Amino acid sequence: MQKINVEEQLNILIKLQALDAQLYRLRRERTAKPKLIEELEARRNQEQAAVKEIEEKIKANQLKRKQKEMDLQTEEESVKKLSTQLYQIKTNKEYQTMQHEIEGHKADNSLLEDEILAIMEEADSFSKELIKERELFAEAERRLSEDRKKIEGEIAVIDNEIANFESQRKELTAQVDKKVLSQYEKVLANREGVALVAVKNHACQGCFINLPPQVINEIRMKDKITVCESCARILYIENDADV
Repeated sequence: MQKINVEEQLNILIKLQALDAQLYRLRRERTAKPKLIEELEARRNQEQAAVKEIEEKIKANQLKRKQKEMDLQTEEESVKKLSTQLYQIKTNKEYQTMQHEIEGHKADNSLLEDEILAIMEEADSFSKELIKERELFAEAERRLSEDRKKIEGEIAVIDNEIANFESQRKELTAQVDKKVLSQYEKVLANREGVALVAVKNHACQGCFINLPPQVINEIRMKDKITVCESCARILYIENDADV
């Protein structure tokens, strides 16, 4: 079985790790972009719902006013009818009874007029609120349209960069020993895109655990792939003076 050239493999892995760091960053950005559009759509939908809610209040207000106006018309007709009948009454007692009934209807009319006035004031308030909410909805629509185009453009750029890096990655992985690559890929997936780290100040730069002298010596010897016993990342020495 042919022995691998560890130094050569590490040099390739260093380049590969640099590519993968870019790929993981770009993929995170790529994943976040559609969520930005979703947030804008949620805001637009919220404003749209606010407009519909006020429109429903206005409809209910109009129906309530119509009903009150019909009630007022009925009461006014009752007053008119009773007032006409008042002149046909012969006894004082009947006159007083009907007069009291008329006054009751007039009092009801006054209450209905107050209620209609309050409904009209409420309608005026709803109209002003509707104008404001429609402006907010229009702004949310405009922003969604503009930002969607911008974000979709950014996604296209990211996709292009990812494709470029993946092409470069394919060329590099072809040069890595299959077992070494398998080990690297496993750690890469488990450690959020960081499978290879340098050693500085006798510490792994992945988990920052101090490394025993024998581990440092193993890395220097470049006789085999050495990993951190704490985080399993592959270790290398970039600058011997930093160790």
